Amino acid sequence: MNERNRLIRKVLYLLGIAVLLAPIWLLAAPGVINEQGQLAGRPGKLSQIRHAARLSQADLGEIDPAGETIKLATLGLKNIAVNLLWSRANDFKMKENWTALSATLEQLRKLVPNYVSVWQFQAWNLSYNVSVEFDDYRDRYRWVIRGINFLREGTRYNANNPPLLWDMGWTISQKIGRADEHVQFRRLFKKDDEFHGSRAVPDRDNWLVGQEWFRKAEHAVVDLGVPISGLNPNLDIGQKRGKSPLIFFSDAPKCQMNYAEAMEEEGTFGEVAQNAWKLAGDLWHRYGQRDLTTTRNETIRLNDKELNEELARQALADLEKLLPEGEREKVRQEKIGKLSKRERIAFDMDPGKRNTDQQSLMYTVEQKIKVTPSDLANRAAAARRSEALNLAEQSMRAENIAGTIDRYRDIVNFDYWRLRCAVEQTEDATSGRRLLYQARQELDAARLAESRKRFEEGFTKWRAVLDKFPRLLGENTMTEDLADFIKDYQRLLEQLDEPMPKDFILKDVMEREQAYLSEPPPADQAEDAKEKLKEIGVEE
Repeated sequence: MNERNRLIRKVLYLLGIAVLLAPIWLLAAPGVINEQGQLAGRPGKLSQIRHAARLSQADLGEIDPAGETIKLATLGLKNIAVNLLWSRANDFKMKENWTALSATLEQLRKLVPNYVSVWQFQAWNLSYNVSVEFDDYRDRYRWVIRGINFLREGTRYNANNPPLLWDMGWTISQKIGRADEHVQFRRLFKKDDEFHGSRAVPDRDNWLVGQEWFRKAEHAVVDLGVPISGLNPNLDIGQKRGKSPLIFFSDAPKCQMNYAEAMEEEGTFGEVAQNAWKLAGDLWHRYGQRDLTTTRNETIRLNDKELNEELARQALADLEKLLPEGEREKVRQEKIGKLSKRERIAFDMDPGKRNTDQQSLMYTVEQKIKVTPSDLANRAAAARRSEALNLAEQSMRAENIAGTIDRYRDIVNFDYWRLRCAVEQTEDATSGRRLLYQARQELDAARLAESRKRFEEGFTKWRAVLDKFPRLLGENTMTEDLADFIKDYQRLLEQLDEPMPKDFILKDVMEREQAYLSEPPPADQAEDAKEKLKEIGVEE
């Protein structure tokens, strides 16, 4: 009897285990990631949750068997091991033991392949800190590329991670294209078969390759729904960290502009350069059409400033048609009559005779006497009051949107780059750049007469450009560029023992540059910049 009971219990246990296995299988059955990155097969609920939250290594990127083995070997002390290795890496850097540093970084990346900060920090360390320790630019370039390759390795284990993809674009474009040795770095980069593999030689420009990586970062954000910060979208932490969308989406088109600019600096002009600038303009326009969310949770498009200004003007004009003629001025005079004695004295005084306090006071005065759409709507007849208030609201809303767009434009210098792309496509600008480039070449070769001819022909072309686009004179970037050529022209005249012509054709550019250099920067310039960055969600 006892034997029979034991047998029954065993059968019941087995049946119980079998019954429990069913829900466990339904919960934990593994899935398969297909080529499209989707979960295939018959995955359990936990696998579906892990995939949706991108928590499994298969979702995050490649699995490294050696790395998984190292993690097991730490016996739960992974974080301690990471701190020790990080400290050793910094120590080897200080001692300039580059072999040991490379080995330590390799251990780090195997131990914590999904700690993005490890890839970012150490890649920056290699490309920016270690590289400058070498005298030969070829050695410096090798360490820059080593840092870039370290980042690229990170993108394998952290697939579609916007910060890593963005860092790849930034380091390739800016470190190679802006370094003091950028001429040599760009040349070495184009010849680097090991880095580029099968990439066609014309596509090996660092600005174009950087643009490719910026586009990959955009794809991860726009098409795959990964936050710019790179964090899990289902985790309610840190979502406001990371780069502002305004900055994030501007980098790819700016790479195209830098590519077009570098092309001309290196002697390529004509239709090829014009086409490069045209593409840059098209990309900038496309960027201006992108929906951007502000810190106030409004959606704006940078291209829509003029549209909203026109909407505001039209709504205000329609509002004024509902009022008796001269009503705006009547409201303004009423407001002027309510100014304090001190304010009225400042208002009535000749602007040139106001003292410092009165000039400061005028800002408050102007705000007090400003006639708003609401002021006008409240003066409408009772029968038209509702229509007037609606028009006032439309005008103020469009004006506020235009103001927001204007501030966001200013942060990325949107208007300048849009104008620059249009200018550089003109025949006069292309010819002017080609002539000034040739003039500088002739000057370096000591062919002074030919250099002078080219300079003066080039300046004539740029005179035509500035007359057609007068706003360029207000752009420091453009005047600085031309001022460099003017300095070379002055150096040429000194060698010819001749003074600078009093009627020099670009005299206004010289004066603009001299005035800019002599003016001390405004005391509140840094604070103003901080406020603009804060508005788009970028903290120091």
